[in-house]
Amino acid sequence: MKYNKYQEYKSLSFPFLDKIPAEWMVVPLYALSNFRQGKLHEPYIDENGKFICINSRFVSTEGKKFKHCSVNLSPVKKSDILMVMSDLPNGRALAKALFVKGENNYALNQRVCAITPTNIYPKFLYYQLNRNAYFLSFDDGSNQTNLSNYDFKKYPVLLPSEEEQKTIANYLDSTTAKIDTLIEKQTKLIALLKEKRQAVISTAVTRGLDNTVAMKDSGVEWLGEIPEHWEVKKLKYISSVNDDSLPDNTSDELEINYIDIGSVTTGYIQNYETMSYGNAPSRARRIIKDGDILVSTVRTYLKAIAPVSSSYNNYIASTGFAVIRSGKELNTNFTKYALLSNYFIDLVESCSVGVSYPAINASDLVTFRISLPSIEEQKEIALYLDTKTSKIDTLITKATKAINLLREKRTALISLAVTGKIKVNGEIREDTVKCE
Repeated sequence: MKYNKYQEYKSLSFPFLDKIPAEWMVVPLYALSNFRQGKLHEPYIDENGKFICINSRFVSTEGKKFKHCSVNLSPVKKSDILMVMSDLPNGRALAKALFVKGENNYALNQRVCAITPTNIYPKFLYYQLNRNAYFLSFDDGSNQTNLSNYDFKKYPVLLPSEEEQKTIANYLDSTTAKIDTLIEKQTKLIALLKEKRQAVISTAVTRGLDNTVAMKDSGVEWLGEIPEHWEVKKLKYISSVNDDSLPDNTSDELEINYIDIGSVTTGYIQNYETMSYGNAPSRARRIIKDGDILVSTVRTYLKAIAPVSSSYNNYIASTGFAVIRSGKELNTNFTKYALLSNYFIDLVESCSVGVSYPAINASDLVTFRISLPSIEEQKEIALYLDTKTSKIDTLITKATKAINLLREKRTALISLAVTGKIKVNGEIREDTVKCE
């Protein structure tokens, strides 16, 4: 991207910026705005409350996740800039800002502050403050960060003329809106591709690949009709579950490769953590062997299902997994797809117990029935699904990369504009919003 630059710059001694346009000023935030912290609203959380509690989660999700409260101890005004003051190490919420566009029923919670612009164009200040490197520099990566009032008030605002503030803000409003539209389209595409992926899997493992074969009632309400020559069997009769666990006398010195819930996504083991057994969590118990399938028994992570498709040495899974081992009537890859089908996932969800973290016992999970073709047909279906899902996954990966690139461009463009590294004139460039 090529942009105009200012004719003259002056030097700065800031850690994150060495120069700004010569005509810009540097003014502390306290001289341009009013500052206040939120107040404790947790005692008044009420799903029937008429106020929305503005906590860090609300700000970091841009209003998508929220709670209601019955009392408003700290009202928010139109054009306020709300910012998160506290977060865990390397957190994504710290210094995240939210611009209040209109009249509202917001109640500002503690550890979130409200900045009310007085001598600066509000939207320009919002773009400059949001996840600014100055605030993020307080995060040492190991301790929770708690920004103080003073940290905010002394922030050195880069200040162009009032007219230029409006020009920059309006330009960024228009440009980021176009980028956000492209991101939304890619996000919807990913959702549709994932739905298609599930539909392809579910159809293949319950109806097969030949749509001309005669069908019969499976005898299982949720499963419906299956090919006439297929069988229906409970998983426990054609596989085993949790056959191997580390014994209680396992040496603390034993080096293991630990796989927890976060290590697995749909169909893949993404990563693992090497550690001594003595330093491993108490849930590190399940022994994994080549050909096993890991199935999360916690509903929150239900789609964390993955086959072990290579030789693993000392790989241990969390007890949050059921380790399914296919018998001679089952092809491991077909079993994976059967467990990923909408039929099986819906069944497990309906039988999960608990409120915060609904889960199912492995012994109950293996009582569920799956439709069963011959071993040769299983291999054929699995090979077909490998090909089909691989093509869909490639499209999902491409769309995901496009989203990431668009987000990077969005962030970079804002930074360049509000620090004076580029001079905008209000005209939106087409190359700004492309993701190639």
